[in-house]
Amino acid sequence: MSIKKLLPEIKTNISLKKYTTFKIGGPAKYFYPAKTKEGLIKVIKLAKKNNLPFFILGGGSNLLVSDKGFEGLVIKTNNKQKTVKEDVIFSESGALLSNLVALVLETELSGLEWAIGIPGTLGGAIGGNAGAFGKSMKDIIKEVEAFDVETEKIKILKNEDCQFDYRESIFKKNKNLIILSAKIELKKGEKKEIEK
Repeated sequence: MSIKKLLPEIKTNISLKKYTTFKIGGPAKYFYPAKTKEGLIKVIKLAKKNNLPFFILGGGSNLLVSDKGFEGLVIKTNNKQKTVKEDVIFSESGALLSNLVALVLETELSGLEWAIGIPGTLGGAIGGNAGAFGKSMKDIIKEVEAFDVETEKIKILKNEDCQFDYRESIFKKNKNLIILSAKIELKKGEKKEIEK
């Protein structure tokens, strides 16, 4: 049975060039925009059950796609829900870093200003321990919620469990861990100082 019949929202033969910053690349055989973390988990389980190779696509920065495309399922992270409680931001992995920086400015929280010019999503930034100006995701991540493809269970990883190093994390080493969301711990600041 076709995977499209199992999940009608899956699109076929979608050009990946409009989903990367380099604007090159061939088509994905199957393409699914995951709007929620539940949708993300559901489609991963479906791909696994049908022995279909899959690739998680965030903001498409630092990514080169072959002109031949991808003979499997590309799952675009469009899960972008975010909330602020005191000095902690909860955000799903598909949120753009630029949107998170705007949110922290609006709520007068400090600690993420360095990310203003970094393209891509929170999930990608955590996976690669993105950083600039001597700061990185390691400095602000409180915990990460991840889906373990192998066990099909959700795990909560504290900062130290993420094995952050220079442009490195457990998520780069263990491809079975798919980032769903994270808690980012910041501190109260002055809006003018944050803007500066």
